[in-house]
Amino acid sequence: MESDSWKRNLFLIAISEFIALLGFSLFNPFMPLYMQQLGNFSSREAAFWSGIAVGGSGLAMFLSSPIWGIIADRWGRKPMLLRAQFGGAVVVSLFIIAPNIYLFVFFRTLQGLFTGTVTAAAALVATITPRSRLPYSMGILMGAVFGGMTLGPLVGGFLADTLGFQLTFLITSLLLLVGGSIVLVLVKENFKKPDPLPASPLKSMLKLAASRDVFPLLLVIASLNIGPQIISPILPLVIGEISRTGTAASASGMAMALLGIVTALSSVVIGRFTRRVSVRRILIICCIGTGLLYIPPIFARNEVQIILLIGLTGLLNGGIMTASNSLVGLAVPISQQGLAYGLSQSANSFGSGLGPFVGGGLAPVIGLRPVFGVTAGIFVLVGTLAMKLIPESATAGGKRE
Repeated sequence: MESDSWKRNLFLIAISEFIALLGFSLFNPFMPLYMQQLGNFSSREAAFWSGIAVGGSGLAMFLSSPIWGIIADRWGRKPMLLRAQFGGAVVVSLFIIAPNIYLFVFFRTLQGLFTGTVTAAAALVATITPRSRLPYSMGILMGAVFGGMTLGPLVGGFLADTLGFQLTFLITSLLLLVGGSIVLVLVKENFKKPDPLPASPLKSMLKLAASRDVFPLLLVIASLNIGPQIISPILPLVIGEISRTGTAASASGMAMALLGIVTALSSVVIGRFTRRVSVRRILIICCIGTGLLYIPPIFARNEVQIILLIGLTGLLNGGIMTASNSLVGLAVPISQQGLAYGLSQSANSFGSGLGPFVGGGLAPVIGLRPVFGVTAGIFVLVGTLAMKLIPESATAGGKRE
């Protein structure tokens, strides 16, 4: 493989992931509405089943990600990215033919079991990129991921209103097929099967998860995903309290869209600084800085202020995602990249699933706006823990080609 071929592979994978995340994000705005229509439910019943579907998908991903990681380290990371994208295309197409809510929830759970494109892409990027350029590569990849996740809901809402729910699912499936085809045809991986293979995959997984290099990272990643998700059930309610136009839903969507755009841009920009500043230091600075940025929304007086202030939290959030994903890749040898990113996805899913429960439970006790303060405290705490738990040697891998 020629010296610069990793750049070509990186940008092809990034394009593929942008398309895939655009597709997966198309149906986020109308998923509860589709479930309400499918089951002829009231709003509260639809919210309940939506929670079951999302929770089932998250639990399946939490349990399956390390297993896919073990398979990736034995048989290659490119096949796992193809599994996630082509598998996603098949599962989403099944949404169209689901005759009732029970099968739909089952298919949604299968989505969590067979997908996980970001984890698979990160593991593949980590194995084809020179170690010194890994943070830069993760910045490009995370920028593509957040770009797709941001644009998807905006496009999906329009498509659902004009073409209907089922055709939008079909478009998602087609986008995933396109993304997978890019990887299948154009991305090259020189995979070498490890010799000898680990005798016990489960033992290897537990040993790596409990290791001094990886366990602190998993703790940090889980905590970092709890923070933003705490405000997910709170933000529309806060905007509803201060809204003077009665457009809380639209304002919430605009805030999250702006957050995604700023995060995507900051992922790419901060990824370029990693040759001057250590990845560990970037993670610490971005965690503490993001925590401080969550304080101003407490005092927002109108919709415009809170939209802008929530969007600004993405200024350093991209650095968090770039740095944390880079540290996972740098903490383990090439032969364990798949497993390491699988464990990272499990930590991610755990934090993302726990966050909304924490936010929803805190709001009746301390009020809506103080929840932003709790989120701020979590980020500052995680930055402090990273300073104590993650050694400077964690970034040493970046100096090795």
